[in-house]
Order: sequence, then C-alpha cells, then structure tokens
Amino acid sequence: MPDLNAGSIANNIYNSISPLPSSVSGALITIVNNKRYLAEQLTGNVIGNAIAEQYQSPITDLSYADTLRLMAAQDLGVQNVSVGDLSTDNKNLFEMAKQFEDKGMTQLKWLTKGIKFNKTYG
Repeated sequence: MPDLNAGSIANNIYNSISPLPSSVSGALITIVNNKRYLAEQLTGNVIGNAIAEQYQSPITDLSYADTLRLMAAQDLGVQNVSVGDLSTDNKNLFEMAKQFEDKGMTQLKWLTKGIKFNKTYG
C-alpha cells in the first residue's frame, strides 16, 4: 500500500461512514492531522505528510473514534450509523468510538515497543 496523506485518509473515512453530516465531514482533515500528531508523539517518529503504511491503520482507527464522538456529541438527528460493515444506533456511538480508539492505541503501542526476551536461569 502506498503512503497516504491526511486528505486520503479523511476521504476514506468520509466514504465509509454513512450518513456523515456535513458539519462533521468538514472537520475530518483536522481530526486526521491531530491523530497523526498524536502518533508522532507516542512513537517518537516524524511521520510527516506522507503517512507510511504502518501508521495508516492506527491513525485511521483513532480518527474514526474522534469522528464518531463528534457525531454523538452534536446529535444531529442521525438514528443509525454504518462504518463499513458495522452498524449501530446513535445511542452506541460512544461505545463504538471507544472500540476504535482502543484498537488504534493498541496498534500504536506495538509500533513503539520492541519485543523483549528474558533468559531465565534455573
């Protein structure tokens, strides 16, 4: 998969959440850039404008979480929301957002830690 920029990730999110109110879709680039910055802070790596493949999934999942939270907080009369193959009603948007956030943070943690081995003498 090629490197993507924030606009490409925002476009993927825009195309996979239905319905996506216009007041929320206008914030997608900002949300993605904020999550890119968070990933830089947590990993200690400079990601830059071309987001490498290993960062795309966690940044996307964290962006989904913020987008769903924004939709729930604004309560724009949306009754049912689909995110790809997942569907929920408006009452569960915060729970769905939490799941995306947990997944994204777990992926970022894997990028920040090496595998450590201990040798036990017995």
